[in-house]
Amino acid sequence: MKKFILATFIIFTTTINAQVYIGGGVSFWDNNDDDRLSISFTPEVGFRINPRVAFGANIGYEYLKEKGARNEVFTFAPYMRIFLYSLKNVDLFWDSTVGIKHINPHNSKAGNCIEIGVKPGISYTFNHHFCLTASMGFVGYRHCERDFGNTKYEPGLGFRLINELAFSFHYHF
Repeated sequence: MKKFILATFIIFTTTINAQVYIGGGVSFWDNNDDDRLSISFTPEVGFRINPRVAFGANIGYEYLKEKGARNEVFTFAPYMRIFLYSLKNVDLFWDSTVGIKHINPHNSKAGNCIEIGVKPGISYTFNHHFCLTASMGFVGYRHCERDFGNTKYEPGLGFRLINELAFSFHYHF
């Protein structure tokens, strides 16, 4: 059985030809004046099935502390990436995503949110293996189990372009 799994893995990795990518982002922000701290880690894995379409998922963890209130947020967000326009090394895209968040405030009970929508983005390819990606905003619907008292996790329908800029690096195999 081990030989079969190893052979399958070797065949899969040699035939994909730069279609699988891994990457993600890390952020840290500390504001002592306002007693705010934010740390996040969001690894990402994806598979580009052709020059115009890719599938992937983000798995994230975020720790937020603001004026004594602390939140931990766990995220799982699969997406389908559609490349809208390409010019040399630059690609414009949008991610159709269904994200699930589990928010665990340290001073009250935890809850879950689900969001369905699109996130526009741009990527710059340095070479055959490395790429820098930036996405900004969210357009769609978000539903939460309860009121978290934080407008970042407010349920509803709409768009948010403020405080939603994210950069990530990708390595293509």
